[in-house]
Amino acid sequence: MPPSFNPILREQWVALDLETTGLSPKEDAIIEMGAVRFRGDRVLDSFSTLVNPGRRLGEFTLQLTGITQADVDGAPSPRAALADLAEFIGDSPVVGHNLRFDLAFLVEAGLRLTNPTCDTLPLAYVLRPDSPSYSLTALAAELKLGQGRPHRALDDASVTARLFAALAEEAAGIEVDLIAELDRAAQRSGSRLAYAMSSLTQQAEEGADATLGFDMPAVRGRIRSDPPLRPGTGRRGVDIDVVTAAFEAGGALERSIPGFESRREQVRMARAVAEAINASAGGGEGRLMVEAGTGVGKSLAYLLPAALYALANGTTVIVSTNTINLQEQLVSKDIPLVSAALSAMGESAGVPDASGLRATQLKGRANYLCLNRLMGMRAGLTLSEPEANLLSKVLLWLRETETGDRAEINLGGREAGQPWSRLSAQGASDCGGVAGTCFLRAARERAAAAHIVIVNHALLMADVATDGSILPDHDLLIVDEAHNLEDAATKQLGSEISQAGVQEQLSAISGPGGLLARAVDMTRAEPVSDSRRQAVAEVSAKLSEIGPRVRESISGLLAETGRLIEPPEGGRAGEGAGRDLRVTRGTRAQPAWSALEMSWERTDLLLADAWNSLSRLESAIDQLDQANLPGYSGLALDASAAVRAFEQLRAGLAEFILHPIDHGVYWISVSPASGRRPASVALHSAPLRVGEILESAVYAHTGAVVMTSATLTADGTFDHMVDRTGFEGAAHLVLGSPFDYPNAALLCLPEDIPEPSSWAYQGVVEQAVVDAAVAAGGHTMALFTSHASLRQAAKAIRPTLRPHDISVLAQTVDGAPHRIVANFLKSPRSVILGTASFWEGVDLPGDSLRVLLVARLPFAVPSDPLVAARAELFEDPFRQYSVPEAVLRLRQGFGRLIRTSSDRGVAVILDRRITSKGYGRTFLRSLPPARPLRMPLERVPETIGEFLGPGG
Repeated sequence: MPPSFNPILREQWVALDLETTGLSPKEDAIIEMGAVRFRGDRVLDSFSTLVNPGRRLGEFTLQLTGITQADVDGAPSPRAALADLAEFIGDSPVVGHNLRFDLAFLVEAGLRLTNPTCDTLPLAYVLRPDSPSYSLTALAAELKLGQGRPHRALDDASVTARLFAALAEEAAGIEVDLIAELDRAAQRSGSRLAYAMSSLTQQAEEGADATLGFDMPAVRGRIRSDPPLRPGTGRRGVDIDVVTAAFEAGGALERSIPGFESRREQVRMARAVAEAINASAGGGEGRLMVEAGTGVGKSLAYLLPAALYALANGTTVIVSTNTINLQEQLVSKDIPLVSAALSAMGESAGVPDASGLRATQLKGRANYLCLNRLMGMRAGLTLSEPEANLLSKVLLWLRETETGDRAEINLGGREAGQPWSRLSAQGASDCGGVAGTCFLRAARERAAAAHIVIVNHALLMADVATDGSILPDHDLLIVDEAHNLEDAATKQLGSEISQAGVQEQLSAISGPGGLLARAVDMTRAEPVSDSRRQAVAEVSAKLSEIGPRVRESISGLLAETGRLIEPPEGGRAGEGAGRDLRVTRGTRAQPAWSALEMSWERTDLLLADAWNSLSRLESAIDQLDQANLPGYSGLALDASAAVRAFEQLRAGLAEFILHPIDHGVYWISVSPASGRRPASVALHSAPLRVGEILESAVYAHTGAVVMTSATLTADGTFDHMVDRTGFEGAAHLVLGSPFDYPNAALLCLPEDIPEPSSWAYQGVVEQAVVDAAVAAGGHTMALFTSHASLRQAAKAIRPTLRPHDISVLAQTVDGAPHRIVANFLKSPRSVILGTASFWEGVDLPGDSLRVLLVARLPFAVPSDPLVAARAELFEDPFRQYSVPEAVLRLRQGFGRLIRTSSDRGVAVILDRRITSKGYGRTFLRSLPPARPLRMPLERVPETIGEFLGPGG
C-alpha cells in the first residue's frame, strides 16, 4: 500500500502528552499539557499550557522536567486548561505514547475523551519486533526523529506525532493479508491498536482471506540445517605442540587476530586442556579444574584445543556457561576467532578440514516459538490485549526469523510472561510442527551436527533431570563460570510451588482465553460432530465447576503452611520482611503438621478429580477431526501440557508434605505484602548435595570434563569447590592474572569504621560512598549484601551528590541491572549501588569504573534454610563453609574493578572484620595482589584522588 493511499496518513490526528507530578492519577496532578494536530508528516497546529497543580513540586519532578515552582504557580487552573485542551482536540482521533497513562490523568481531572485512539507504544512494539527499547526517547533516536526537550509536553507530543507517521508508513509496506491478520487480532482483543489497524485495512482487497502473508514452506526454507558429523573410528587426541605453537608469538592466533599478544598463562591453560583431552582419548579420566584470572583469555585457551579435538573426531563438544553475556561473547566473538586461527593453521592443524568448524547455541524449550501454538492462538476467538500484541509482533517476526529464538525480539514486560508461554515450546511434546516446521527440533538437529554447542548451566542440568534427552552425544564438556554450577544445579534440580505459580497454572486452564474456553470455542465454531462437541462441553463444564474449589483448596493449604512460620513480633503473618522456615523432622513431628497432612489429603482428592477431568478433556480433543480445526495442534499441546503440569503439582505437594526424599532440603517462604499484592507462600525443595548427582549423571558419563572460572579457589586451594561440585580426581591448575595489580589497583582497608552490627555503621558507609564518589568524580560502584541497606543508602546519598553533578543509579530503584549498566557507561559521572547481580557478570572496562566499595563481606545469611542445611555437613561450618563461600563471592566482586591491562582503580572494603578478625587473613590472601593500605577512613578520599590523579 503506497503511503499516499494510507488512510491513517490522510486523516487528521492529535498527538497528546502530559507532564505530571508522579505516576498515580489519584494521588498526583498534571503540570503541563501539550498537543499537536497533524496529518501525515505535516504539523497543522499545536497547543501547550502549564497547569497549576495546587501543590509543591517534588525534587524529582523539578529535575526531570526543568519546570520550576514559579512556572506552575502562575499557570491556569486544571479546569481552565482541560477546557482549552478539549476544544483543541475536538472530535479528532488521539494518539499518544503510553496513552493509557495520559487518559487516566485526564479522567481523574474531569475530562473523559471518547475520541478514537491509538497508542504508539504497542504500535512500535508490534511493527518493530527487535527494537531494543520502546521508550519514546529510544524510538526517536532509533528512527532519527529528533527529540527536542524530553519530558516537556509539547516536545514529546511533537515527537509522538512524528513517530506515529513513521510507523504508519512502515505499516503501509506490509502485505495486505498480514495487515488483515493484525487487524483481526486487534479487533478480537479490543486493543489500543484496533482503530488504527481498521483504518489500515480500508485499502485491503475485497475479500482478502485470513491466511498468513507467507507460507510455512518458506519459513522452513529459512531454517538452517547442517550435514551430520562423521564420527571417526577411534578417538584421536590433540597434538600439544600444535596447540602451543598456535598461542605463542608468531603463531596462528597472532597471525589471524589483530593485536593478539601471547600470554604465558594462556599457553599453560591451553596445554592443560589438551592434556585432559588426551587423557580421555587414551582411555583414562580427563578431568581438569583450572582457575584463570581476569585477562588470561581462558575462552580461547579451551576453545582451540576443543575445536581441534571435535574436528579430528567428528564429535561434539559442549561448552556450558552461567551468564548470557559470556554465551554471546563465545558465539559472536571467540568462536569466529578460533575459526580464523584454524584457517591460518591450515595443514599444521592436523585435521581434515580446519576451516569447517561448526558451532551453535542451544537453549531451553521456553526460548523457542512453537508454530502449532502460534496457529492455535491465531485461530482463537478471544485474546487479551497483551496476547494480541504479542501475536501480531510474532507474525511480523516470522517473516524473517531462521531460528524462532525469542532473543531475536524484544518481548517487553507483560508479554514476556504468560502470553509468551502460550506460544513457546515449553511443555510441548515433540511433534512434526506446522507443515513439518519446528524451531525447537531444528535447533536440536543443528546442535547434533555441530562441533561446538554453547549451552547454559540451567540447560545442562535440565539434561540431567531428563536423563540426557536434551543435549547431543558428547565426550568433552567444558564448564565455564564453574563457580556457579552448584547454584544452577540446586535451582534446576529443586522445585517451587507458589501461590502465584499455581494461580497462573489454573488461569491458563479456566481463565479468560484459557484451555477450556478455547476448546469450547473451537468445537462451536468448526464442523464437529454433536457427540464430540458434547464430550468437550461436558468435561469443560465439569472442570469449570471443579476449578474454583481447586483454587480455593490450594490457596487454603498454602496459607495454612505459611502460618507455621511465626509472624514478626507485634505483627501478623505476611507483614514485614520475607521469612523462611526450614522443614525438618522436628517440624513434621508437630501437631500442626498432622493437621496440614489432613488438609493436603482433601486437596489431593480435588486435584485427582481435576486431573481425571483434564485427562478426559485431552482424550476428547484427541478425537476431534484435526483436518477441519485450525489451531487444533496448539490446543492439543496445551491440553497435554496441562495434564502433565497437574501431575507434577500433585507429586510435588505429596513429596513436600508427606513423602520427603532422603538428602533433600525443604522449606517454606512467605514473601511480604507489597502495595496491592498480598503476602505469598511458596514451598521449596532442593538436593542437599548436588556433587553426588553431578558425578553420577555428568562426570562419569563424559570422557573429559574441564571446569574453569576466574574464582575457584579459597585461600589457595580448590577444596571447597571440589566438595560443592563433587569433582573429584581432577588435575588442578591456578593461573594468576597477567595484569599488573600492584601498580594498577589499590586496596584501601579502613580500620576505624564501626562493626557492621553497630547502629552507626549504615551512616558511615553512606558517607564513605559519597566521599569516594566525589574524589573520583563519579566512576564508582558500591556493592551491598542487602536490598534494604541499598535502598536506604540511595535515599540518603542522592541529594548530597546532586550538587556535585553525580547521579545515583540504584538497583531496582532506578531500573534493572542491564539498564543501570547502560546508563552508567553512557554517563559514568555516577554511582552504582548494586546487590547480588552486580557482584559478578558486570563488565565495566576502561575508564568507566575507577572505585569499587564493598559495604560488607558477602557472608550468606546463616538462617537461610539451604545454607543452614549444608552447613550442618561440616564440623566447623563457619570456617569450612561460610568463609570459603564468602571469599569466592568477594573475589567475584573485586573482579569488577580491573577488566583490561590499562585499567586503574581503587577498592575499598568497608568491613573492618577483614583486618580485625582472624579469618580476615583468608580473604586478603585470596584477593588479587593489589597494593593493600590500612588507614583511617578519613584518608580514603585523599588516597583515591592521589592514586587516580587530577579529576579522578
